[in-house]
Amino acid sequence: MIPFSAAILAGGQSRRMGRDKASLQLGGRSLIEHVLAAVRPLDCPTFIVARQAIDHTHLGLPVCPDLFPGAGPLGGLCTALHHTSTPVLLLLACDLPFLTPEFLRFLAESLGERQAAVPQSPEAEGLHPLCAAYATSCLPAVERLLDQGEGRMYTLCRQLDLRVLTPEEWQPFDPHGLLLSNLNTPEEYQRAQESLSGRA
Repeated sequence: MIPFSAAILAGGQSRRMGRDKASLQLGGRSLIEHVLAAVRPLDCPTFIVARQAIDHTHLGLPVCPDLFPGAGPLGGLCTALHHTSTPVLLLLACDLPFLTPEFLRFLAESLGERQAAVPQSPEAEGLHPLCAAYATSCLPAVERLLDQGEGRMYTLCRQLDLRVLTPEEWQPFDPHGLLLSNLNTPEEYQRAQESLSGRA
């Protein structure tokens, strides 16, 4: 298997949530700690991309200051691709508390010779570019978009040699239907708390 690393995006203040999502508590630990719990069994190089390097030092991982503050997730991906020492990078948002090691390994293995492997949402055929595998070969395309003032991940996906992982491919890793649930609003956060309580 091609070596891979994992980068967790912890950008800071969320406009829709109204506070830093990475530090939100769910089931006794922060959202970013949930993501780390899924990554650690993979035994791969792991680091955090954040606006302020001091915010997450307590987690004991390297923290890379975002090289492109204000450029959104695409800037975070560019920072991560510059930092990684492996040919494949797992890019993970910090607000995905229901990820599993098995799914993440599947995600990394799915890349093959493509530039990116991105799960497809069951709803409206959307994509999850902030829970995806990227080859370092896509760095020039990322830099080109940033130079053009483009910060949308979907624009990048349209330009890459992309493998779309259909729900039929990844849902076997998702028995509770929560795997790719990300928490952008207080309402989604509340639903996640209720889901976790219901599984306890």
